[in-house]
Amino acid sequence: MSFREQLRAYIAQLEQRLRRDALLRGLAILTGSALAATLALVTLANALAFSHGSVTAARFALILVLAAAAAAGLALPLRRLTRRRAAGTAEAAFPQFQQRLTTFVERDGQDPFIELLAADTLAVAQSAQPTQMVPDRRLWISAAAGAGAFAILVWLIAAGPGFLGYGASLLWTGPHRGKPAFYDLRVTPGDAVVRRHADQLISALPAGLHSPAVKLYARFQSSSKWEETVMLPKAAGSFAGGYQFLFADLPENVEYYVTAGALTSKRFNIRVTELPAVKQIRVTYRYPAWTGMPSETEERGGDLRAVAGTVAELEVSTDRPLQGGQILLDNGQPVQLTGGLNNVYRASVKMDQDGVYHVAGVAEGQPVRVSEDFFIEARKANPPQIALVRPRADYHASPIEEVTVAAKASGDYSLTGAALHYSVNGGPETTIDLLPQKGVKQADGSATLSLEDFKLVPGDLISVYATAKDANAESRTDMMFIQADPFEREFSQSQESGGGGGGGGGGGQGNQSAQISQREKEIISQTFKQQGDKNSTQQQATDIAKLLSQSQATLRDQAISLSGRLQARELTDEVEAIGDFEKDMMAASAAMAPAAQQLQQEKWKDALPNEQKALQSLLRAEATFRQIQVAFGARGGGGGGGGGGGAARDLAALFDLELDTEKNQYETR
Repeated sequence: MSFREQLRAYIAQLEQRLRRDALLRGLAILTGSALAATLALVTLANALAFSHGSVTAARFALILVLAAAAAAGLALPLRRLTRRRAAGTAEAAFPQFQQRLTTFVERDGQDPFIELLAADTLAVAQSAQPTQMVPDRRLWISAAAGAGAFAILVWLIAAGPGFLGYGASLLWTGPHRGKPAFYDLRVTPGDAVVRRHADQLISALPAGLHSPAVKLYARFQSSSKWEETVMLPKAAGSFAGGYQFLFADLPENVEYYVTAGALTSKRFNIRVTELPAVKQIRVTYRYPAWTGMPSETEERGGDLRAVAGTVAELEVSTDRPLQGGQILLDNGQPVQLTGGLNNVYRASVKMDQDGVYHVAGVAEGQPVRVSEDFFIEARKANPPQIALVRPRADYHASPIEEVTVAAKASGDYSLTGAALHYSVNGGPETTIDLLPQKGVKQADGSATLSLEDFKLVPGDLISVYATAKDANAESRTDMMFIQADPFEREFSQSQESGGGGGGGGGGGQGNQSAQISQREKEIISQTFKQQGDKNSTQQQATDIAKLLSQSQATLRDQAISLSGRLQARELTDEVEAIGDFEKDMMAASAAMAPAAQQLQQEKWKDALPNEQKALQSLLRAEATFRQIQVAFGARGGGGGGGGGGGAARDLAALFDLELDTEKNQYETR
């Protein structure tokens, strides 16, 4: 290869290096300009709430910026980069060429001594490499700047935050259908048709603006001037929020639009037409059959208020014929009006839920309001009320006493039943009807229970509750207990004989023995409530079942443990009644075992009889315990140091250990 061809190749390398530098620098200028222009234009458009005009102007300005950046950063530098300019740039970077490159480019092919010039220039070129003129670091910086600006711009368009991301996407990709606007002004009802001299409420809801000044501009048909008014914020309790203005008693057509800050809505028209006015609404309520209530009529109605399920029959009277009349509900469902004789129209509305309605006619092919809004209140049916008025709480009686049980029931609707229910020692349930006649709204009744007829012994019990129902719901009281206690003479004997140490200990034992039966009563009460609870969720029922089952199992373990300790201490040798006490505790634990299992399985109804049998045995044990107190009092006297007093102290220690839930049962003195 000749010296001339080698020098030409060297100059081509210089030109290629400079072209690569110009290209990367131009791309960096283009992407950087695009990013900077996008940020600036989005900020300006945001100040104008991204109005149609501001977005259009911003897009036009963005195109101009991109065109200018492409021309200044790419087109012109690349076009001006010729072989002669590459040589001149190299001469400026490497003064040692002393114009040899420029001379060679200008005289190449014309001077017979060009080969000698090329050889001389190549000698200098050995120390002037193209990478020295345009270092790699310079190329990498340009490439990184361009790529970084491009990446930021793409991220901003695709997923940028706030108004910058929304505006960048709007400028580069246009509006996205289905995606909410960052700033929006919704005006309702927009175009509308109203009855002459009717009112029309205009609502405006700006979105994305912070406390804007919302104004309405209106121009009436008879005027060429736009009138301006400030729209007022809706009431603080309004769910929708926004602003509103009322056109009151509209006499003619009106054109209007709304502004909120930099946002301006399109122009809307309200057309006024001649339609009849509502003179009267007559309402007949057809109550559900289960209420037992006769139909009622309101001559001058409007608002509908009745129990859910009621059918309201409306008779709408107008001052002249109403074309296409209908009842428009707030859910958008129309109910067509029928009739028309003497300008009276009829429709039926079923009151299943709360709402709003108004009467409308048809003008120019669309519904037009001819009345104000009326409310629909579908009241929830309250269940009947029932209460035990005698006795009001658990009652203690002797086994031969007559106990009067009374209940009082009332309801908003006709009662279909009111009854007392009782069960002796968890046995079959007996029902006593208290309702004098069906259809009444109140009922009082009572029944006398002769405990002697049931052959009760101290510790037996009768569970009592009352129910009341109508055709829609049933209510019941909590369960109450009538407990058969020992005769008064046993109490007196215990009190008279227990003045000493043994007697004092017996009083504490009596309190402790009542704890376990009281806990069983609480379990029965909660089981009874859960059996009639139709509102608890499955998870709630499962949690309650687990808790009650654990409580019942714990009581069973305590009863078994107490009986075992009595046997271990051989206290039955001290007082014979302690053996009966032990048997009653074992009977209670035997009934508690299936009850705990049934509670775990949420078999409330099956668990109740076993729980009541357990309670019966516990109460019998309490009654026996009073006899034990009497015996201890008789044997221990006032000294507290005899055998009776020692047995009393042993029994007291057992109760403290087994029944006191606040103590650690695994610790002993």
